[in-house]
Amino acid sequence: MTDTAETSSVQERPPQVDTGGRRAVRRPGWMQIAVACACAVLGFLMVAQVRATESVGERLAAEREEDLARILSELTAQSDRLQSEITELRLTLVEYETSAEAEELALRSLERRYDDLRVLIGAVTAEGEGVIFTIDDPGRLVTQDLLVDTVQELRDAGAEAIAVNDQRLVTSSAFSTRNERLLLDRRPLQPPYRVAAIGPADTMEVALGIPGGAIDALQVLPEVTAEVEKRSELTVPAASDSPAFVYATPVDPEESATD
Repeated sequence: MTDTAETSSVQERPPQVDTGGRRAVRRPGWMQIAVACACAVLGFLMVAQVRATESVGERLAAEREEDLARILSELTAQSDRLQSEITELRLTLVEYETSAEAEELALRSLERRYDDLRVLIGAVTAEGEGVIFTIDDPGRLVTQDLLVDTVQELRDAGAEAIAVNDQRLVTSSAFSTRNERLLLDRRPLQPPYRVAAIGPADTMEVALGIPGGAIDALQVLPEVTAEVEKRSELTVPAASDSPAFVYATPVDPEESATD
């Protein structure tokens, strides 16, 4: 029985032999080395801490009461200085955090303002609730003044983006007439005129329908009809051309401040 057990053990664990026929020696891995080093360092620190504590205790036991009072006073003063430094560092950290939050708020405000300006000049497509004001004019009796008044009433009611027949109105847009044909920014407008306005739909609907307002002024004309449709979601396209300024140029804020 003993011989069989020994033979079985040899068969399960064959000896490792290198290329020269000798038994290979198993070397410790890097994990074992790291654990051993960590244990050694920890042991050294514990011994050093114990010795330092014993040394301080022995030194304090040998001191006189006057020296102990002086040491306590020095430790108290040092503790106060450290506490003061901690307070200053915390205040500095709060100041930095507050400054970072203020800069972030200012950045978000500028981004919102930038987006608003892009909508205002028609540089981007706008979407939101609004109304579609359809003017049917088979006899082409609607004048440019009536369209201007209609657009102005919508703006007074809070319209933020307006397009007529999918042509975006910007700050420099203008209606005109040529050969009895209405033009918007020198482009012909064909009836029916579809005025899409993004803004408070209820307010704009009421503004267009007030007595003497846009609807009344348009429906006085023969065969002209006007209808308002509220939309919860409405899209107004971007302007096809960016406004070109011929005479106006931007002024450097620093130069204007020194003038």
